Amino acid sequence: MYLLIVSLPLLGSSVAGAFGRFLGSEGTAIVTTTCVSLSSILSLTAFHEVAPGASACYIKIAPRIFSEMFDASWGSFGDREVTG
Repeated sequence: MYLLIVSLPLLGSSVAGAFGRFLGSEGTAIVTTTCVSLSSILSLTAFHEVAPGASACYIKIAPRIFSEMFDASWGSFGDREVTG
C-alpha cells in the first residue's frame, strides 16, 4: 500500500503520456484523476494507521550494502513524532 502511494501518480502520468493520443483528452483526465484520487485515499489510510495508532512502519525497497552484520538498505520509515 505504501509504495502505491508514490507509484500511482507516476503510473497515471506515464499512461497519459504514452497513450494520450489513443485515450483522448477525457481518457487521460480520467486516468490521471483516478490514480491521484486513489493515491490520496491510500495516503489518508496510511496517515490514520501511523499517526493516531502510533505504529511505526518500515518499508525495505532494495538492499544497497549487505556485509555480514552491516545492512544498509533503500527504504522508507514512517513513525509518529513523540514530543514530551
